[in-house]
Amino acid sequence: MKTTLRIAKIELSQLFYSPVAWIVLIVLIVQSGWQYHNTLERIYQAQEMGSIMPGSTFRIFAGFRSLFPQMQEYLYLYIPLLTMGLISRETNSGSIKLLYSSPIKVSEIILGKYLAIMIYCLILISVLLGLGILTLYTIKNAEFTLILSGVIGLYLLICAYAAIGLFMSSLTTYQVVAAISTLVVLAALNFVGGLWQDIEFVRDITYFLSMSGRVEESINGLLSSNDIFYFIIVIVLFLGLTYLKLQFERQTISWMNKALRYTGFIAVMLLTGYVSSLPQFIFYKDMTANKNRTLTVGSQAIIQQFDEPVHITTYVNLLDENYSSGLPSGHNIDKKRFDMYLRYMPHLKMDYIYYWDHSTNERLYKENPGMNDEAIARKMAKINDIPFEKFLTPSQIKKQVDLMPERNRFVRKLSYKNKEVFLRVYDDMFRHPNEKETSAAFKRLLVQVPKVGFVTGHNERSIQRTGDRDYQMATKEIAFRYALINQGFDVLAVDLKMLNQENKVNILVIADPMRPFSAEELESVKQYLEQGGNMMILAEPENKLYVEPILRFLDVQMDDGMLIQKSENYERDFILANVSKTNWLKTIGESSFLNQDSVLVSMPSAATLSVLPNARFAAKPLLVTQAVNTWKQAELSFDRSKELKDIRSNQEKKSFPVALALTRPVKNKEQRILVVADADFMSNSELMRQSPRTANFSIMTDFFRWFSHNEFPIDTTRPEPTDVSNVNATKLDFIKWGWLILLPLFIAGSVTWLLLRRKRR
Repeated sequence: MKTTLRIAKIELSQLFYSPVAWIVLIVLIVQSGWQYHNTLERIYQAQEMGSIMPGSTFRIFAGFRSLFPQMQEYLYLYIPLLTMGLISRETNSGSIKLLYSSPIKVSEIILGKYLAIMIYCLILISVLLGLGILTLYTIKNAEFTLILSGVIGLYLLICAYAAIGLFMSSLTTYQVVAAISTLVVLAALNFVGGLWQDIEFVRDITYFLSMSGRVEESINGLLSSNDIFYFIIVIVLFLGLTYLKLQFERQTISWMNKALRYTGFIAVMLLTGYVSSLPQFIFYKDMTANKNRTLTVGSQAIIQQFDEPVHITTYVNLLDENYSSGLPSGHNIDKKRFDMYLRYMPHLKMDYIYYWDHSTNERLYKENPGMNDEAIARKMAKINDIPFEKFLTPSQIKKQVDLMPERNRFVRKLSYKNKEVFLRVYDDMFRHPNEKETSAAFKRLLVQVPKVGFVTGHNERSIQRTGDRDYQMATKEIAFRYALINQGFDVLAVDLKMLNQENKVNILVIADPMRPFSAEELESVKQYLEQGGNMMILAEPENKLYVEPILRFLDVQMDDGMLIQKSENYERDFILANVSKTNWLKTIGESSFLNQDSVLVSMPSAATLSVLPNARFAAKPLLVTQAVNTWKQAELSFDRSKELKDIRSNQEKKSFPVALALTRPVKNKEQRILVVADADFMSNSELMRQSPRTANFSIMTDFFRWFSHNEFPIDTTRPEPTDVSNVNATKLDFIKWGWLILLPLFIAGSVTWLLLRRKRR
């Protein structure tokens, strides 16, 4: 050990008596400081404009084009300059022969030199750690553990670079060749992860060998044992190869014996790496303040209920626009989408089934006119270099599963015991499901799924049509991430005559009927209510006559007339209502939008609601009108040619309820009823409205969360970050002059004086 330390000390002295080490250190200080200062300056500018930017630590160190990702690219170039002469210098000068003839062991030489470069790497990384410490001064409640996670990952990375550089230095007597060779090997290790990904056995080996992306998780705040072991294995592997190379130079051994030793050593390292990367042997440490790299508590509670492996089967239609997500070459990338679940479900099984069938991919058919599905599929298979025989025909896939209700889109089927559920992709910028949708799909395998029944037969709003007034988007649109069926609910059409005979619905929705109910249907509704069934009633002012018989069961009435709202930009019957935050908190509970100053709900053509005397239900207004600019008129129409005037006095200005939550205890449970004096607020057109910005979707989602007693949708909200910038112009100037100018000048001056003094001696 003493010899190793002595060699390390000598190597360090040689390193610091050369200008290269100091130049690299100064350049890193300037580059990192410049990046840090620029990012902090942008945050300061946004802050001065009135913007509050929580999560500033992540923005500075781990966000897009932030400090750590940028430094990772620079460190890739620095290390070869430092390692190129570690052994090649000894070989070129002939001093390696003196070392061989001395009682010093080869292992001591290698470890001493590597220890020296590790210490220098620690000095380099301390520059970034210094910026992290500086952040405690510039960011209030800075996430220092997030910074520390990134520093650990980057240090392991450059130590791995150094081990590779040491080995390449042992292969040649020319330092420049050693540096270039190191860069080539580093490039190969970053590139190898994309090779042969379409070959099942080989893809796992090349993906494991790849160094690309290994530091991303630690930069983002997650330390995992498989990434740490990867770097340790790479370090041990190249140090071991260096040892074998130098040892063989001292011994006379046949090439066969050498090959066997090299092969055996590499095989042991690969086997160790394979075992350490198995999901059941991986350990994690989330270093973020809000545990952003870990499943939320609600999702963890769901996953812990599984006592058998879940099987995920992904069906990939070659003619679907999302087919590339499931191609064999992307299996490892696709599986990473379930990384957070694999931490708690290491035995999760995933497989893929490929087929071709007619799809809704209009662009594909437009670009290939006159070709049938099979011809296009053969063309696509050839383009992607996949044997066409790998894909099942339409008749073959239908024998396994009917995917027509899924429009033959890219879809996953989750299977557990005797239950199955689909997990879909969506037509938005993210495409794949996030934790909210994925956890909802897993939970559907465990619980009795709440059924939402929409009454039909009276020209109600349809859950099948895509028209402006209908409800397909909110309920059954499989390509819409936030539709009820993608958030855990079953949605079906209900005939009131069969209401109490069919599978019982948990939530009955009566959405703007335009024809009267029969006596038999009203009796079914009455029985449903008496049994404690939950109900949602939505109606338009002009159709209130048809819901009045049901409202009488609830001791509620929809008032005559309609609401008028004075607005510069919209029609006078376009109502922007507000949330009654006090009643919402007492009834629905916490919601993400409650933090906003004003929550608007668009309700075209709405009326007001009143509770009758001696009501049997406890009623709370959830949505109310704006007192200043909204009032009632008796007529159900208005003359656009006449100027709209508010003739009310200040004493007459008041808010009116447009949505009431009704509750009462029935059979040891709370019955929940919602009455809304507008049926458009959850229509296709209003959910897709761009202006004004409204909370219709969030309101609708939370209504159904209330109905399901918080079972669905899954709550995956996390606490808001508390780290915000408290930087000012003075602090920015201090960083600019102190870190970017004075510190580099001080180091450069000190080194120049040191080297000149040493030269005079």
